[in-house]
Amino acid sequence: MVFTLALAFATEEIPRLLNQALSQHVPDAHGLWGPHVFEPFVDSMRTVGYVLLGVVVALIIIGFVSKKRGLSSLGSIFLFLPTFGYFAAPMFFLAGLGLLKVGWLPFSNAESIIRLGDIVYVPYMIPVYIFELAGNIDIRMILAYIAVGAGLFMFTLGTVTWFYGKHQGRETIDFGIYKYSRHPQYLGFIIWSYGVMIRGALTQVYAGRRYPPITLPWVISALIIVCVALMEELDMRKKDPEGYLAYKESAPFMFPIPKRLSSLITAPIRTMFKTDLPQNRKQVIGTLAVYLGITIVLSLPFLLIHWPPALRWIDWPYLD
Repeated sequence: MVFTLALAFATEEIPRLLNQALSQHVPDAHGLWGPHVFEPFVDSMRTVGYVLLGVVVALIIIGFVSKKRGLSSLGSIFLFLPTFGYFAAPMFFLAGLGLLKVGWLPFSNAESIIRLGDIVYVPYMIPVYIFELAGNIDIRMILAYIAVGAGLFMFTLGTVTWFYGKHQGRETIDFGIYKYSRHPQYLGFIIWSYGVMIRGALTQVYAGRRYPPITLPWVISALIIVCVALMEELDMRKKDPEGYLAYKESAPFMFPIPKRLSSLITAPIRTMFKTDLPQNRKQVIGTLAVYLGITIVLSLPFLLIHWPPALRWIDWPYLD
């Protein structure tokens, strides 16, 4: 518990320290809030945003095509960095770590696009509503930091376990946290980034304003990480077919969930490929496309209903 809380604190404190150092060398846009000055400044940075976004997309595509999983993983992380820029929003808008948000400037005038993943707020909304109805307790930011801390803890524990297993000469790591997840490091990143996304969406930036929820970038980043994990499994089946198949039967893919729920989640894959998990690279890419499409379709009601008026879904049931 202490370790997890320390990591959660580091997630908040390290960006502050880095921002303090970087802001000495990167222009600060806080003095440009005037309507006649700020917008031209942002527009001038939009070209940079398009270039950065193009590089990220190219990394992801090249990684999948060339089977270089590291490139796809790197692209996914870079894709999420602008979201981390929103996490650092109370600092500088385009200075220090806030400069990361430039990557999403191409979508700054298209909030409806970057919100096409709003369905992912449901796991966050359920406990928020329960505590609100039970005792008018606001746990929104608490949940964000729990996710941040838990994700960092899981990522670190998975990394340490993996290095220890490799030091022992094991081909398949099947002990420790790997008993409960075949990909704890990837799962840790997904949980951590989910908390960062929530934290950024709840943060007031200036004059009571908040940045729009940017759920679609998180969804794409998380799905890419899942597909990278699926590609790793294809390789592991070749390197250690007997050992890994036995391990696969004893440990869940990502998160330990009931079999019925797991069966429901993998239903689209079974329908398309007649198997619970993709068996080749084309099926992995198809999995990415299918689940991205499902997420977008399920998120449409969040954008179409617009109730209550003037509120975002993440603000419910609060009016502040």
